[in-house]
Amino acid sequence: MHHAGMDTPSLRLASGWTLSELLISLSLMSVLAAVALPAYQQQQRQTRRSDAQLALQQLQFDQSQWRSTHEAYAASLTALGRAHNLSPQGHYQINITQSSAQSYTLEAHAQGGQVHDQNCTPMRLTWQESATVVLSAGSNPSSDPDRCWRQ
Repeated sequence: MHHAGMDTPSLRLASGWTLSELLISLSLMSVLAAVALPAYQQQQRQTRRSDAQLALQQLQFDQSQWRSTHEAYAASLTALGRAHNLSPQGHYQINITQSSAQSYTLEAHAQGGQVHDQNCTPMRLTWQESATVVLSAGSNPSSDPDRCWRQ
């Protein structure tokens, strides 16, 4: 015959967590979240850079087509027939910052949550002379020190 009083404590221990176990678990999850969240956000920013790259490369193609029938590269997005200045996924605002008969510079400035990708804003594509493309990002208009154009 079993006593009900003897079984109850073992059932109580097996069916729930103590306060200290709960606190330890919560603190471990907090530490994991604190480490994982910034890494995840950085990965998202890197992935979204492809939105700027695609927009700038498409604009490069549009400039090439424009130049084949005009004396200089287009100075505005509207001249190229663009109704808006956002990248395909909307993470970047794109524009033409310089254009002439020989060269142009295209820029993609981060929008929304992507603005935290500060070292890679703006991303630039510059066409110089007959066939020189300079891919740059951040504060340096002639290089890509943070490898923003590489995936």
